[in-house]
Amino acid sequence: MWHLPLQPVPFTSRRTMTIRIPRRRAARATVLAAGLAAVLAAVAGCSSSSASDAPSTDGSSLTPLTLQTSWIPLVQFGGSYVADKEGYYNANGVDVDILPGGPDVDSMAAVASGQADIGMGNADTVARANEQGADLVIIAAGFQKNPLAILSSPDKPIKTPKDMEGKKIGVPSGDEAAQSALVDFNGLDASAITSVPVGFDVAPLVSGEVDGLWVFYTEQPIAYEENTGKEGVTMLTADYGLDVYAQVYAVQRSALEDDSKRTAIEGFLKGEIEGWQAYVKDPTEAVDLTVNDYAKDGGLTIEEQTKQAERQMDLLVTPETEEHGLLWISDDGIQKNLTTLKSLGITGADESLFDTSVLQDVYQGKNTIG
Repeated sequence: MWHLPLQPVPFTSRRTMTIRIPRRRAARATVLAAGLAAVLAAVAGCSSSSASDAPSTDGSSLTPLTLQTSWIPLVQFGGSYVADKEGYYNANGVDVDILPGGPDVDSMAAVASGQADIGMGNADTVARANEQGADLVIIAAGFQKNPLAILSSPDKPIKTPKDMEGKKIGVPSGDEAAQSALVDFNGLDASAITSVPVGFDVAPLVSGEVDGLWVFYTEQPIAYEENTGKEGVTMLTADYGLDVYAQVYAVQRSALEDDSKRTAIEGFLKGEIEGWQAYVKDPTEAVDLTVNDYAKDGGLTIEEQTKQAERQMDLLVTPETEEHGLLWISDDGIQKNLTTLKSLGITGADESLFDTSVLQDVYQGKNTIG
């Protein structure tokens, strides 16, 4: 079962060959599938009471909303931090409480149970949640390309899937299905590729135990360069068939059918987009807010988060977002996502997993907000 949680690992310690990383895959393991099933069972037949149901005291009051992020505070969520601190949410009529995620937090279960109004995750985690009984819909996609990648040495580069043949590839627990899907999608000879079970750090690649390593695009490549003094070669698997939107925003489908809730969600999305627009223009503020405010006790550094912020631009900004706006979801993107989801064994997902009407209402034919 392949999940692509955007769960970067907390930078808790730096050892010679290790990026600080207990991390993104923590939410991977079927992301607490049993927990989600239990939550859905508990709320079955009950009306959810999310933050957006709180009554307003007067016509000018802000509508409270809760955003459940998919992992611990990192610059990965920098646009949201900017939107909060710069008042973009408030200017659009909502008061957003940003909740940090972690290894024991399932953002999709939080939305399904009404504990959060909006949850961040990946298209496949939303689809998995719906398979288990949730009724969630994706309204926007932060990362147009999924960050899952294969990292290799510049001395023995893996630039395309074909280059994997004849090589040893380090495959962390949870990425086995992704490896199989990538091999099948690109017509590779599986017998010519040696899969080596590894952890989530770069040590096996640095030592030469493996020739390639499944990584998170914005994380381990930084650690590899710090440990070797050389820039590694990173191949995004999204460029070769494993095309799943990441850092998506999911809500309960019923929320879009309630006029007041939909209005609040539109207000949130406007503010969120303004925050990410500011981030793309200059990520300095987002980095500072991450290190010194939202993750002030997380042991992060300005240098590390700046590097991650810069690499993240490759995932946020594409020709489609330049034409239509950040967080965009295109018809072509939906079809690519559905094709990938099917290849991963998620057979129940269809176009109804996505609702682009909120983005369309927010942008009104333009490609910027504000």
